[in-house]
Amino acid sequence: MPIKVAIADDHALFRAGVKTALSAKKDVELIAEADNGMQLLNLLRHIEPDVILLDIQMPIMDGIQTLPEIRKLRPNARVIILSMHNDHSMISKLMEIGANSYLTKNSDSETIYQAIKTCYEQEFFFNELTNKALLTGLRTKRSDLPGQIEVNLSEKEMKVLK
Repeated sequence: MPIKVAIADDHALFRAGVKTALSAKKDVELIAEADNGMQLLNLLRHIEPDVILLDIQMPIMDGIQTLPEIRKLRPNARVIILSMHNDHSMISKLMEIGANSYLTKNSDSETIYQAIKTCYEQEFFFNELTNKALLTGLRTKRSDLPGQIEVNLSEKEMKVLK
């Protein structure tokens, strides 16, 4: 049975390109297209895709607003974010709120296919971009931990502590 895929992106030409690339794959079937998050959520009331390709910047309802709603409607669907941006903090945030992978739109069709297949089979697809973003996010959080604060004490204060 093929992996059922839905795509939400406001650029019809990009959707058509993904559709054409995926049509060559026998184990993947594009079952729905939407041009914004609201339209995707309406479709998700009637369809059950295994994997959703989700753009971040869309009119009416963007990908950041749509992702938590997808998680409520279809908690088992894998969500792959497709975006022009490679901002590490944005990638970390999206992974934290439920994305299973993050690809830039200049990814080739084979990478998109591998991400779909890997997310479907193993839940997540990591690449150099997601790895760097997540590690950067972890380091930032670690430096924010309260126990990591350096305190300069005077000699008198040090004696009191001893």
